Amino acid sequence: MPTTPTRSFFVPMDSWEGEHKSYIQKIEGLHSFQVHRTPNNPAARLKAYNRATKELQSIIAQAVQAGKSLRAQGSSWSLSKVGVTEHELINTKALRIGFTLPASHITSTYARDPSMLRFLECGASIAAINRSLFRDGLSLKASGSNNGQTLAGAVSTGTHGSAFKFGATQEFVVGLHLITGPSKHVYLERASYPVVKERFAEKLGAELIRDDVMFNAALVSFGSFGIIHGMMIEARKLFLLHAYRSFEKYNPALRKAISKLDFSGLALPRPATKMYHFEVFFNPNEGTPPSKAIVLMMFEGKWNDNYEPPDWDDSAGGLGAGALEIMGELVGSIPSPLNKLVKPMLNAQVRDNFAPYEQTGTIKDIFRGEKIRGKTLACGIGVPLSRSLEAVNVAFRTYKQFGAVLPVLFSMRFVKSTEALLGFTKFAPVTCVLEIDAVNTRKTRDFLTTVWTNLEQKGIPFTLHWGKFNTYLTKARVKNMYGAAVDQWIASREEVVESPEVRKVFTNGFLKTTGLAT
Repeated sequence: MPTTPTRSFFVPMDSWEGEHKSYIQKIEGLHSFQVHRTPNNPAARLKAYNRATKELQSIIAQAVQAGKSLRAQGSSWSLSKVGVTEHELINTKALRIGFTLPASHITSTYARDPSMLRFLECGASIAAINRSLFRDGLSLKASGSNNGQTLAGAVSTGTHGSAFKFGATQEFVVGLHLITGPSKHVYLERASYPVVKERFAEKLGAELIRDDVMFNAALVSFGSFGIIHGMMIEARKLFLLHAYRSFEKYNPALRKAISKLDFSGLALPRPATKMYHFEVFFNPNEGTPPSKAIVLMMFEGKWNDNYEPPDWDDSAGGLGAGALEIMGELVGSIPSPLNKLVKPMLNAQVRDNFAPYEQTGTIKDIFRGEKIRGKTLACGIGVPLSRSLEAVNVAFRTYKQFGAVLPVLFSMRFVKSTEALLGFTKFAPVTCVLEIDAVNTRKTRDFLTTVWTNLEQKGIPFTLHWGKFNTYLTKARVKNMYGAAVDQWIASREEVVESPEVRKVFTNGFLKTTGLAT
């Protein structure tokens, strides 16, 4: 009887460089998959999906036998080494099958519209998911500032955006298919929020586990619980975002909006009740603090069948571009060496890239198009909303005292707190994410370390984005940031992963440094 040809293949490699050129990791090679063109019917797609599960289990078995470490990755979007390891990587970008679910697979207690559910393979990019959902009249509920990540990569590192009434990307995930060993794979849901019947897990050949703590542990686990092969997400009906970017005085009214999400003192173009996204940018080279900030507001609107996407220059960042994308635009055009004489030129370039606009678009058309042009640096610092002004003032004072002109921008985004045990947007009810984005140099890295140190000395509680520059993280600091959630996360990992030998396969240097390895 003929054997089924494998899709995976291994390419020996000496090193791997992240997409933002923020690190180079020595490795031994990369497992990749050929793109599989399946007939457009659910049975064929399920067969191809399950074959990929078996191939991924075979790769894990080989790693256990050889004593190698292994890490699945998508677009390599992270700026930290959270998603790499010293032996072998798995490129999942060709694993991008998607499914709708028949009503017979949904629990009778599921109160939402089953037609909004999508089961998506791990390598599907946010861009491709947006296109697919749009064709079905649907949208993601939240997004990061661009669409370059894979779904699993974005969710498992806590990609967040600024949907302060909804939360980060992990909040739209309601099911996880985890390959946790050569002979074990599970389908995880919250016990408090069951979505699928056992027959769905049976179709995958997986064990169904309903457990809130275990699900919330695995949700943001950056590849260390095994391989996330598939995710069940809840989409929503298409809607529009009316976006406005402008230069505004950094006055008491804006400070109140930042510290309390109280917009009553601002002249808003639309009702505050409709605000979906709120973001504030600062250029510290114009003052510490500057007299004006760049404010980006987006208000939710009803879908219009006559919608036309906003004009977009494919060579530029998207309308929802964050400070990192702006720094990417500036790489190569920033004069060197930087000093007080060239500050006016640098400031003019920043203002040009933050030009005011009024546009209407979907999530698909607004949050897209990061352009990676050189070595950039990004750090996301989660702080309680009530401490947000204190935190940004620490960053301003640190910059003023640092004694150097740096190509750096500050921004503040606001995200509803997460249930994920190690979700860095953990502060309830809303986490303020203070982001510091720059060109990657020794001086900018030193500056970020000084900011972290000063926040700690000031007694401001904070967390750090797992997928961004975060070398300040240590075992003691992670424990201090997350408390008992660390122990719950570790216990869940020990329970769900097949064996200590498999846990070792999915343990990398980052996990050891942060005290999360066992």
